[in-house]
Amino acid sequence: MSQIKQLIRLYQDGAGKKTIARDLGLSKNTVKAYINKLESFKVDYKELLHLDDPVLETRFHAGNPAYKDTRYEQLKPLLGDFIKELTRPG
Repeated sequence: MSQIKQLIRLYQDGAGKKTIARDLGLSKNTVKAYINKLESFKVDYKELLHLDDPVLETRFHAGNPAYKDTRYEQLKPLLGDFIKELTRPG
């Protein structure tokens, strides 16, 4: 079971942030951030617990924003040349 699901269950059972942090081996600030996101969803906790772990993870972690940067689109065509240069000796 993922840490997020464990966090949701503990929070739903009324455990405090310090207790959750200690039980899961997370920092109090991480637990606080997860709980803030959890409360902002305005979704029933049971629905979140029924989600698959990867789907639940994407709700809490937006992903790598570097791929959304416009500079990545400028760099992308050059990557093939860089890889070819890296195979050269010296």
